[in-house]
Amino acid sequence: MQAITVVGLALFVFVLYQRARKARTQPRRSLLQRFGTVHVLLAAALAWLFISTQLQHLNRALGGEQPVPASKWERVIEWISDWWK
Repeated sequence: MQAITVVGLALFVFVLYQRARKARTQPRRSLLQRFGTVHVLLAAALAWLFISTQLQHLNRALGGEQPVPASKWERVIEWISDWWK
């Protein structure tokens, strides 16, 4: 796993933790607001997966390495990426 992926995951978890800690002191939000937050976080996580996968393939191509068969996760991400377009 690349360092940038680990840093992004750590930042993602930290932001979720901060939001959960802050939510204890604030009044409850509506269900619609919660779904909006979930959609934004899910979209950000998927975008991070797409970018990370593409950067891994680009790094291998620029390094002159032989292409390796795609893992199951990479095939799922590619399918979602193709479906999204």
